[in-house]
Amino acid sequence: MKKELFKNNWDFILYDFDGKKIITVVFFNSYVDTSKSFILKKEEEGLSFEEYKKLSEEIRNNYELFKERELIPAI
Repeated sequence: MKKELFKNNWDFILYDFDGKKIITVVFFNSYVDTSKSFILKKEEEGLSFEEYKKLSEEIRNNYELFKERELIPAI
């Protein structure tokens, strides 16, 4: 079952999905915006709202570092 925990429009949504924390981040492209979902590590699960905003920006700017945690298809 999916439960929304935090949301920052046009930035990210944080979910609890069957006991796992998932962050879905908006990636901005010139014509079409896309969303990608990533499983959070244990140490990322207790971040504050502001820290999740920073994490979403870090994911956008360093996608290759987070690629192995991506869920396909996105939630």
